Amino acid sequence: MRVLLAKRLRREGYSQLRIAQLLGVSQPAVKNYLSEDEEEVLRKLEGYGISRDEVEGYVDELVRVITAHDVPSAMSYVTRWSLRVLSSLKLCDFHRAIDPEVPKSCDVCKLLYVKDELQELNDAAALLSNELITPLIPEVLSNLAYAKENAETINDVAAFEGRITKVRGVPTPASGPAWGASVHLAKVLLKVMKRDRMTRAVMNVRYDEVIMRTVKALGLAFAVAGPQDWASDDEIAEAVYRAFSPGTEVVFHLGGKGLEPVTYVFGPNPIAVIKKVLEIGRKYRELIESEKAENNTRSSL
Repeated sequence: MRVLLAKRLRREGYSQLRIAQLLGVSQPAVKNYLSEDEEEVLRKLEGYGISRDEVEGYVDELVRVITAHDVPSAMSYVTRWSLRVLSSLKLCDFHRAIDPEVPKSCDVCKLLYVKDELQELNDAAALLSNELITPLIPEVLSNLAYAKENAETINDVAAFEGRITKVRGVPTPASGPAWGASVHLAKVLLKVMKRDRMTRAVMNVRYDEVIMRTVKALGLAFAVAGPQDWASDDEIAEAVYRAFSPGTEVVFHLGGKGLEPVTYVFGPNPIAVIKKVLEIGRKYRELIESEKAENNTRSSL
């Protein structure tokens, strides 16, 4: 994994010395990592039972955390990701190949990892503190919600108490996550999960025409709900539910009288949702800057 992390950081412009500092290894070690064949490493991991998508997700999120200098979150993420992989029993064949005495019936690693939705939300919070997300925070503020696998009630859905606001220009949760902390997002998520049980996380961000163009440019699967006037949480959740279908990643609710338009970003877990929100924030910034440059060019003619 260090090979892949080193190569990703190098592509993002970090020097060998800085990569060594971020990974906690020597500079000669980084030089060796960078000389490795990335494709061969990926094939080896696939041979162990870890898919390329899993590896890419791991590298993406760990790079974001370590470059934010959040050592505790990085250590927590690495530990829990490793335990989750072990508990999935994907490495059993590899283990038996190097130790034939391991019985085929062995499944002791199943006990190594217990899902903790609140901790996953805390991990996602470390990625929230990114200025790319700042322009996406709506007037009603944002929140990030995560449901239990078999969620049935509002208290089965966790979110950040006090929502996600902006502190010194950076998105910041007002408090830690708690069960039942966002009635609105819980109702939306519980409705959506009736269509797709794998969609367990959602974040609300602002809506405008540029964000819609951004989502289209990124190729994210989207749907549109509303407009609705003076709609309640239940009515909004019902509208989102009607627009949603399995595979939908974003739902735009067009708002209405007494109701601010909003964009709902969905995913299987909070990290996946934040990853999409960061992609939207990055592309949104590009489109806004491009429009400003075009307007400046026109005004100078």
